[in-house]
Amino acid sequence: MHVYEHAPWVLVRLAQENTEKKIDNSLRYNATRTIEEKEISNKSKFENKNEKKKCKIIHPKDIDLDHNNIYWQRFISSNGTYYLYHAFYDNRVLVGSSPLIRILSMIDRVTPIPIYCLIWFNNTSNPIITSATYQYIWHPKWGNYRDEVLQPFLISCPIPEGKYATRKKFLPQSVTLFETNCTKLGNSLPIRNNRPLDGKKQSFAVCVKGLEFRSEDISIKLIEWIELLNLLGADKIFFYEFDIHPNISQVLEYYQQQDKVHVEKLTLPGSQPNSPEIREKYLKEKMVNRRQNEVIPYNDCFYKNIYFYHYILLLDIDEVIMSLQHRTWLEMIQEIQRNWLNKNETYTSFSARNVYFLEHLKDENSTEIDQFNEQSDIPPYLHMLTHIYRSSHYTKSGAYVKTFFDTERLIALHNHFPLSCFRRCRTHEINITLAHLQHYRKGCVKALQKSCQTEHRLNRIRDTTIWRYKNDLIQRTSLTLKKLNFLI
Repeated sequence: MHVYEHAPWVLVRLAQENTEKKIDNSLRYNATRTIEEKEISNKSKFENKNEKKKCKIIHPKDIDLDHNNIYWQRFISSNGTYYLYHAFYDNRVLVGSSPLIRILSMIDRVTPIPIYCLIWFNNTSNPIITSATYQYIWHPKWGNYRDEVLQPFLISCPIPEGKYATRKKFLPQSVTLFETNCTKLGNSLPIRNNRPLDGKKQSFAVCVKGLEFRSEDISIKLIEWIELLNLLGADKIFFYEFDIHPNISQVLEYYQQQDKVHVEKLTLPGSQPNSPEIREKYLKEKMVNRRQNEVIPYNDCFYKNIYFYHYILLLDIDEVIMSLQHRTWLEMIQEIQRNWLNKNETYTSFSARNVYFLEHLKDENSTEIDQFNEQSDIPPYLHMLTHIYRSSHYTKSGAYVKTFFDTERLIALHNHFPLSCFRRCRTHEINITLAHLQHYRKGCVKALQKSCQTEHRLNRIRDTTIWRYKNDLIQRTSLTLKKLNFLI
């Protein structure tokens, strides 16, 4: 077993949130300290000391908002431009007595300046004003750590203890960011605060980054993947969509009608391209920019589901966390948790190691007739069921893993692991006898190209774990394909 404790580098120039204490200046972004010493009135009028006048705070009209690329809003400060995506109300237990408004943003600065939040409520026209804090959800060593390149940030706006934080009749409705008094307000994000009607969480939600399959039809692979995740215990799958083939749209619409998936359109913020052809090329060639952009929908999916699911998984549609001793993820996790309780340990997440199921892997000792006979009852178009040879080598511990994230303990996450947690991030690596990440690819990732042939293609074994679901998977995919008229 491996336990990873994520180091403070995640919080470069940022203060770690710690809910065991009240929010105070020492926990905020360092650059705000000198400003936070000045009092800012929470009334609807406040004085601009430089101009000796009072300004009335008026909520900006929808038609006056600075929209950007359909789904974003823009806020221009004196030193940097902010692209604001969504805002969420966070009053999880570990947040403490002062709830937070979380704003997902891209900013063209690596060290943003101090700004303030106007938080508007439903039962009063007077907003409250608080200082914003920043959480950098990237790492300088991953590249693009420079100004003028859009950087992903989680901005937090505290609601002070008192009537606004404790009384249900005062519900935060929207939030506006601003820098100085008496400036025109041009942004206002609705605050998302959805809860399950029965107050109970389901087990697992899966989040999928922006789909970009404009000309490639992967609809049949997608059906097999969705049905397999359902069999493993995924309660719902959340997709973000750039531009996709019509058949893929048809598949997603079919599953949306069954409430098995949710699809949300997505664009790139700022001056990044959004015409389908150029954006597709941009995302392929500008890999670091692409990764930085992906952080936003990943964390968006996390925050909109923190009250609905116990665990969030971030998966690509060519990979699945396969339970090796249990039929479902829930059964596997319950066993792991029992072991935690016996040792009096807690973790923020647990990850599955990556192993490749590469195309054209086969057993050299078996003939094509043998392979045909053993798979004669499996439709050849079901990619995962017919690819049963994998590398015997796992990628190294901690690399290319995929993770179950605990929605009560995390603040921000990355594709593979937590970036920030309420206390400390501790990731438990699941023993490879219990589960692993089955990654179905044509070849290894670029970083492993040199060792791919010797370590992953030449060292291969037969792995038919997925056949435990064979009958159900064939039945379900066949039914869906017929309903969609994809089978003649």
